[in-house]
Amino acid sequence: MLKLWVATVAIVMSLCFLHSHSAQAQLCPPGAQCYPPGSFSVDGYPIVCGNNIFVLSPQVPDAGINTGRGQILLNPAILGRLPTVLKLFWVGHECGHTAVGPNETAADCWAVRTGRDQGWFPPQAFGLLVEMFRNNPGDMLHPSGPQRVANMMQCYQN
Repeated sequence: MLKLWVATVAIVMSLCFLHSHSAQAQLCPPGAQCYPPGSFSVDGYPIVCGNNIFVLSPQVPDAGINTGRGQILLNPAILGRLPTVLKLFWVGHECGHTAVGPNETAADCWAVRTGRDQGWFPPQAFGLLVEMFRNNPGDMLHPSGPQRVANMMQCYQN
């Protein structure tokens, strides 16, 4: 009976290993750089965002996307052109979706408050946000750039 139990446990553990290895391979597409939770950093700032895996790929069509399924996709080509504080803002915004859900304004708010509280988003960083969002018309999910920055300023002060 004990031998049967040991054999059953070994089979279950093998299947769990294969499933977790297969799931992790699916989370990291070919050609991407993937960072398990707790191993990612931006310009020397360690990033912890729950159990999210960070996936860096030039195939990502935006600065970043939170899949809602444990992945934060980042485009290193887009982020690489930005100063550190804006890289951190975008990563914070995507991480914010894990904390607050799909609401874009709430994710912006989460990012600037977290940056304020952690010391990487000083008040003068708003000048960079104003510049970045100046001509952004917004879309169905995002307010216009100027309104977006105004919302973030209000969040930052509260």
